[in-house]
Amino acid sequence: MDPFIKGKKINLRRLHRADAISIQKYANDPEVTRFLFTPYPYTLEHAYEFIRMSHRMHRRKSGFSFGIEHKDRREIIGLIGLYHVDTTHKNAEVGFWLGRDYWGQGCTKEAMNLILKYAFNEIGLKRVFARVMHPNTVSLKLLESIGFKREGAMRKAIYKDGRWLDFIWFAMLREEFEKSK
Repeated sequence: MDPFIKGKKINLRRLHRADAISIQKYANDPEVTRFLFTPYPYTLEHAYEFIRMSHRMHRRKSGFSFGIEHKDRREIIGLIGLYHVDTTHKNAEVGFWLGRDYWGQGCTKEAMNLILKYAFNEIGLKRVFARVMHPNTVSLKLLESIGFKREGAMRKAIYKDGRWLDFIWFAMLREEFEKSK
């Protein structure tokens, strides 16, 4: 399957039904989904439904979800996407996760840079934002290392696994992305 966006270690590409097995394998890890809204256990049917939803978003241009494909293994190792795309105000939310086997290898950082380039240069967005459940320090550090700016917090905004968590809001503007490259 041809990549939609080519990178060095990874490619971003649209999802296909055959990707459900890889998605289910990595998303069924409680450490991967600890700070996500995905159900656990994550079944094959959950993966099929996500792929169907991804196709609907692409058709409507309301969101763009891609598989993170490892170039050497040629399998989907995570997901990244632009959601709640607002073409009037030119902003969208970015969300991502990566299978635990690939943590610490720079794959998420590369995927973020690829999708930001797509968001600003192809879609024409002005602002990309992210919300991170605190205490997801890995994602907080990743966003800051790429150049996202912390915009604020929503205290005790989400109830997950028996406790209240804060959302930390980040954003990057097109001009900030252009300066960083």
